[in-house]
Amino acid sequence: MEKMDLCDTTDAVSSMQSLRDKLSRDLDDIEMRMHELEQSSLATSDVGISEMQVYCVARAALYSGLASINEVLGWVRLMAAKDSEGNVSEVVKSLPTVPAFSIH
Repeated sequence: MEKMDLCDTTDAVSSMQSLRDKLSRDLDDIEMRMHELEQSSLATSDVGISEMQVYCVARAALYSGLASINEVLGWVRLMAAKDSEGNVSEVVKSLPTVPAFSIH
């Protein structure tokens, strides 16, 4: 595992915030689709029930991802508040490291 330089840490926080925004939009989309399905004539059909199950799994995954990102970003903000200069990039360097696995 490599250590990140200052530029990379700023990019990492920005990327997490961008990912959070994208996941939030996806969650809004899934919830809208669920609401539309509930209001449709398919709501009680086998197809509708199956589709709703898929939406429920997707919604749970999105909430889980958002919770994880919020936890890390919240921790970064908390630590940045303790830094006299409020330097987020320096705080990010002190985040605990975890192994990262790539999926191919």
